[in-house]
Amino acid sequence: MLKPGAGAGLVAVVVVVVVAIVLAGCDAITGAVRGAPDGPQPCGQRFNAVRCLAMTDTAALRLHATREDIVAIDVVPDPTPVTRDGVTILETRSGGRPIDLLVTLADGTVRQATLFCVGVNQEPACVDDPHIDTHSVSLDGGYHDRTADATPVPSAAPGAIADAAGLRIDGLDIPIDHSGRHEVRLGEARLPNGLVTTAAFALVDDWPPGVTILEGGVSLEIRSQLDGKPIQNIYEHGWRAGVEGVDAVLVFDVFRFDPGATLSIKDVVVR
Repeated sequence: MLKPGAGAGLVAVVVVVVVAIVLAGCDAITGAVRGAPDGPQPCGQRFNAVRCLAMTDTAALRLHATREDIVAIDVVPDPTPVTRDGVTILETRSGGRPIDLLVTLADGTVRQATLFCVGVNQEPACVDDPHIDTHSVSLDGGYHDRTADATPVPSAAPGAIADAAGLRIDGLDIPIDHSGRHEVRLGEARLPNGLVTTAAFALVDDWPPGVTILEGGVSLEIRSQLDGKPIQNIYEHGWRAGVEGVDAVLVFDVFRFDPGATLSIKDVVVR
């Protein structure tokens, strides 16, 4: 039996226990919210500022938004390993695990985006030193690839070599005034018998400020003036009599840019 007055004490104890349980539950919940040790972490706590900006732009691309639409991105931690019968089961993935993000938009909604930074992935959002991919005619690879029945292509004739004229640009600033695809004609060259020996350029900044180029990078295309098609393979293009005029065209797709932004290139050589 309860002694007189003991009921109030019991109620107080029950209330304290209930409050303690509720608070414990709150702690468990807050453990999964932004910034908690076991919950999503602000990007800046996991990666450097430059990479976080690249991740923000990539997330915006995935969500059909812009950098300005995003308030914050948080990195979701990897799942806790499963323990069965005292044995921890570790999950192994070939090439690593994708990075899951919680993206908070300006309207207050939270969306999820996944970055597949697995294997040898050099996309801007997947490396600590983001850079734009640059490429042109693959003279060490695809340009000389041939099928078994390909007809050998003769070397350039001395007369054609004498009449040829290359293109060289030490430096050029390209103004950026719109998002989307850009095709910038850099100039022309005259190739001996239509054969490419050099097609090269470089960016002044690997990750230029004020302009974001994510997918496809920047490509230097060598387009024949005869049909306007890019030259990609010596056997497909074939040997041309005399010299062949070509246009050097820089191709890239701008995701976003700041007013007054430029893309600066250097060391353009086509011959």
